[in-house]
Amino acid sequence: MPPERRMNHLSTETILDLLEDRLGDTRRRAAEEHLGLPCARCREQLREMGVLLGRLGAGDLEAVPESLTRAALDVFPGRTAAPKRGPLEVLRWALTFDSNAQPLAANVRRAVGEARRLRFEKEDARLELEIEPESAEQCVLRGRIDVPSPELHRVIAEVRGESFETWAEAGGHFVLEGVPRDELKVRVLGPERRFETPPFET
Repeated sequence: MPPERRMNHLSTETILDLLEDRLGDTRRRAAEEHLGLPCARCREQLREMGVLLGRLGAGDLEAVPESLTRAALDVFPGRTAAPKRGPLEVLRWALTFDSNAQPLAANVRRAVGEARRLRFEKEDARLELEIEPESAEQCVLRGRIDVPSPELHRVIAEVRGESFETWAEAGGHFVLEGVPRDELKVRVLGPERRFETPPFET
């Protein structure tokens, strides 16, 4: 029998509580340990529910019928409905470092080659970007977001009316390949906060 079938998967309620930071330390550790196992089912459910909560926070969904709301609440007896919240405020990151304007030391330049490095900051969140040319028309964006639970955050690069997106890894790292070299901005969408950079040239 495959290992995944022998696992006691995380319940939908546990995943919701994890995403909304309602688990105590012991239950959170147990949930995070389970997500560290080769359990594609629970990781995918965590990702999908993170996306759904993000869309709910942005007001991207149509109104839910009252009958469906009542049926959903009946699944979790003893819970009261969470207060409704409006769309999440989008926080604008400020550019605090640009290797084009503040040249790197010679040994660092040798290590990163032609890559341009940028740092954006806002409150307690940070975005580090490395822009490496692939060709005259395209580049690779490598980066790291420094926010709580970075793996629940989606990274989107918007350029020429196109969007290139990926999910950050547990350490906050991400890579976007084949991005057109032009003016772009980066958005980071999380379950609690959303950020975007000012437009910049690649």
